[in-house]
Amino acid sequence: MFVTCKSMLNLPGLEEMKIVAGKNGLNRPISWVHVVELTDVAKWVKGGELLFTTGVAIGNNTEILLKFVKDINMRKLSGLVINVGPYIKETPKKVIEFANSVDFPIFELPFQVRLIDVTQNICRNIFTQKLEKQSMNNFMKEIIFEDIKITEEVLNRANLYGYNPNKFYCAMVVDIDGFIDTSKGDIISNINNNIQEIVDMVMHKNNKKYLYAIQSDTFFFMVPLDDMSDIEDHIKYIAESVKKEIITNIKPITVSIGTGGICNDLRNFNKVILEARKALKTAKIYKKTNCIVNYKEIGIFRLFLDMNNHVEMENIFYENLGKLKSYDEKNSSDLMETLITYLKQNRNLGNTAEKLYIHRNTIKYRIKRIEEILGCDLKDENTVFDIKLSIKIGIFLNSIH
Repeated sequence: MFVTCKSMLNLPGLEEMKIVAGKNGLNRPISWVHVVELTDVAKWVKGGELLFTTGVAIGNNTEILLKFVKDINMRKLSGLVINVGPYIKETPKKVIEFANSVDFPIFELPFQVRLIDVTQNICRNIFTQKLEKQSMNNFMKEIIFEDIKITEEVLNRANLYGYNPNKFYCAMVVDIDGFIDTSKGDIISNINNNIQEIVDMVMHKNNKKYLYAIQSDTFFFMVPLDDMSDIEDHIKYIAESVKKEIITNIKPITVSIGTGGICNDLRNFNKVILEARKALKTAKIYKKTNCIVNYKEIGIFRLFLDMNNHVEMENIFYENLGKLKSYDEKNSSDLMETLITYLKQNRNLGNTAEKLYIHRNTIKYRIKRIEEILGCDLKDENTVFDIKLSIKIGIFLNSIH
């Protein structure tokens, strides 16, 4: 779904272009192409471009060319094409060694080949790919967000975008942490494009022909599964790879990723995507960022998120923990935190004291005071179940911070 340095070599009219260095970097995506002769390219590039040069301003000066290559590699460009001929007869060994060390692709193109023909060919291919991406994006939005009937025509369209009814797909939703709607449109657009390219790269490395949609700062993916063994580990690996690459390449952006269930029917894509979105919502409730959350792991929150009316949930919370919450607010105490920690530590006084850096006797006194305020016995299993449930509700309703 995107043009890389590797796929570029297979385009018609580029038969005479050859790779001379950085072969391990051929999976770098190409966002656009530029023909440059000046060695200072900072003001002309954004990252991801493939540069062409005849070397008229460099000549046979190896040190200038090496410095130029180091600079464009640092700016995360896709690669360099040298139009070898009267100015640069061949790529110097020192430049090749550096490019190989950082996996930066360098190509040579004979001087008699017209650059205008080559660059137009690559740009045309990039533009075509962008149109195809936009078309898929619109199609997948219909599948995910609109209640459309899955007809034979819709299935045929899905097949054109790479959908395979014989494969199982996993839902994955990537959300930018701390996104602000008032951010400048062009900034968000650049970030979204960068994230899209990173996801493309990760999927390409793992031979995944995935389906996707983008809405604002959120990315919705359906990732094909080739092997049904160790599914959860494989899904986690893909999600971790995406998160790691984004953190590394788009500082200081971080993302959180929700993963839903799996399905092999286009009709169920919206269902498993919704599960992934619910997993992400749970992360936000707990104020977690830079994390990966699986729908299966959110427990009782799966029920909470399906409830449209929260009145009964509020009643349960205040019936079981309302008095303790009010006591803390009036007395500036933290008995609620003590109770939560105590239950997390399986009602072990010593472990609770250690977690809260408080003397064991203080914890013992606090637990007794909590029981007095709530009028309960924390040794009773049914009581503990109700309180644990109420704590979950409190967190979900943002009544417990």
